[in-house]
Amino acid sequence: ILATQEVLRGVGVGDTTATPLAATVTWVLKDGCGHLGKIYFAYSHGTHLDAYSKKWRLYADVLNDAAMCIEIALPAFKNYTTAVLCVSTVMKAIVGVAGGATRAAMTQHHAIRSNLADVSAKDSAQETAVNLIASLTALTIITIFGSSLTVFIIMMVFHIIFNYMAVRSVCLRTLNKPRLLQIVDTYLREEVIAKPCTVNRNEPVVFFPIGPNTLERQLCGFQIKIGQSMKRLVNKNPKAYFMINVRGVYKYNEYILVHCLETRTIYIYLRETAKSDSILCAYFHAMLYGIVICALNDIPLNIYKSPENLIKPFPVICETLKQAEWSRVPIEYAPPYSKFSYEPSFEVMEFLNKIVQKEWLKLRQGLKQVGWDLNKNLLIVDEWRICSAKLVATQISIGQKVIPKGLAHNDPKIMTFDVGHKDLAIDELGELRTYTIEPDTENVPEPIIDSEVTQKQATMTSSKVGYNYQIRRLN
Repeated sequence: ILATQEVLRGVGVGDTTATPLAATVTWVLKDGCGHLGKIYFAYSHGTHLDAYSKKWRLYADVLNDAAMCIEIALPAFKNYTTAVLCVSTVMKAIVGVAGGATRAAMTQHHAIRSNLADVSAKDSAQETAVNLIASLTALTIITIFGSSLTVFIIMMVFHIIFNYMAVRSVCLRTLNKPRLLQIVDTYLREEVIAKPCTVNRNEPVVFFPIGPNTLERQLCGFQIKIGQSMKRLVNKNPKAYFMINVRGVYKYNEYILVHCLETRTIYIYLRETAKSDSILCAYFHAMLYGIVICALNDIPLNIYKSPENLIKPFPVICETLKQAEWSRVPIEYAPPYSKFSYEPSFEVMEFLNKIVQKEWLKLRQGLKQVGWDLNKNLLIVDEWRICSAKLVATQISIGQKVIPKGLAHNDPKIMTFDVGHKDLAIDELGELRTYTIEPDTENVPEPIIDSEVTQKQATMTSSKVGYNYQIRRLN
């Protein structure tokens, strides 16, 4: 109420010298800045609202209180009323996007019987009732105490504290990055699987480590990115044998891991068939991969020892690999400032891949038993995938150069031609004639040919494409 009074006073309500046009321009500029702020925030942080719903729920409440503080302080900026109103409106626009998105995420969490509409309707009714009671209470407080800033500050502090307690009480059972990192840390150091309530109590919702001290860097020494484009990797001109061997290591996996020692980043490239379980396994694999690389280069990590200073099985494996000569390859052109002198050999990659595939089965079973939902995850995953598009030939002419047109394929980013070797039955005369390969499917219109057509049919099957073909000879 106090903020609304100052906003109306700022646009000219009650001021005899203010013109309706000036008030209209100020209001339009204020709303326009709010729309732009909403669009930009949704574009830049939309993917983070699901993964960090509790954090952004709390941030939205704090930002809303900060916007109201700015509006109440509007009389102190009489010469900059329009600019200050634009700033506060942008902040409230961000609050609207973050608050609405995180509310939807929380509603989905509480709909444990798939009754999303029921929970959403009751949540909306509850919010309406709370707002009605809050408005009546605010009018009563203003009537008794007047426009007291002390009362406003006290109420704002209580609002932030209660919202923090509410966010802390939420126990989400889906895995995002902080929760999964806690689980892996506890699993490797204490050999136990943490329950959802325990992990949620320790999840950071206010301050997140950034820069070189991210949660991933603290645990495995690397930053992990999922579903990125291979453009950056190709631009660095990796050696052909490296990519061939890496592809061979992960040929039965739904993902491929590639490390970059310069940026201390492990990239997870997903296949198009990768599901939630494969993504979680890939992230677990990437963390162990980073720990092994740090062990080979004598980079200390807290994961090597348990809280009781007892050596656990995986640190023992890392120590054994560090002592083996076949486990590492010297870096030819290592920068002088780099902490890495070795990179893992392909034998280590294969060895670690076998360990991860066995260990993930145990970890996944334990996660399900303690109550985690693995059918979906809240990791930040980009949209790029490794695809193997298979095209169907529509026309092949013997002795002619054919440019295929309008070929259907799985992904527009990849243009491949994978038909495979075919034994074509050409008639015994060996005359130069034209042949076409057409899918032998139903409802395919016959070609319209003006001249007389002599047909000689032979059926062949492509195991790669999955179609039966008819070879038709045109005189």
